[in-house]
Amino acid sequence: MRLQRTAAALGAALTALVALTGCSSDTWGEDAGLPAAGDMAAIEKLVGSRTMCSDLRTGTAGGTMSQESRDPAWAVRERGVCGDDARDTLTLLSVADMEKFQQAAKKAAGDGHATRFLLGQDFAVVAPDPAVAKALMASDVLLFTCERDFTVPDGYRTEKLLVDGCVLTDHLPA
Repeated sequence: MRLQRTAAALGAALTALVALTGCSSDTWGEDAGLPAAGDMAAIEKLVGSRTMCSDLRTGTAGGTMSQESRDPAWAVRERGVCGDDARDTLTLLSVADMEKFQQAAKKAAGDGHATRFLLGQDFAVVAPDPAVAKALMASDVLLFTCERDFTVPDGYRTEKLLVDGCVLTDHLPA
């Protein structure tokens, strides 16, 4: 009888531990409904479903490497660039550790180098053209920024981040 109670208590403790550790950065964004990509081909496919992403080039192809892909603190697994409908360049980033990525973005913003990213669970996209960014947001990615004066008007969605001091929202300023 005592053994059964001990086994039941151990089972309950393990269940609670699994539930608590389920909120790791590996599954970040899942609760917010953010899409996951897994690899560069999946990011290209997601972006290509909303806007043109032609002539995908990975690594250093297509110009110099971005700050995010040069510095290991950003935890960028792979970088790619492609052209959109207006032939502007979109930057696609496969992110290995979203918490490190968000921390690095916060630090860069503090140093005066804030960038607006569209985030999924495990990737980021830089879309300089607001019309393209708006089209991409229809695929459930959200705007991520650490700009000091960025505010989200009432009625727009905001989601919890892995770091404080930044914003994840469906609000895309004009």
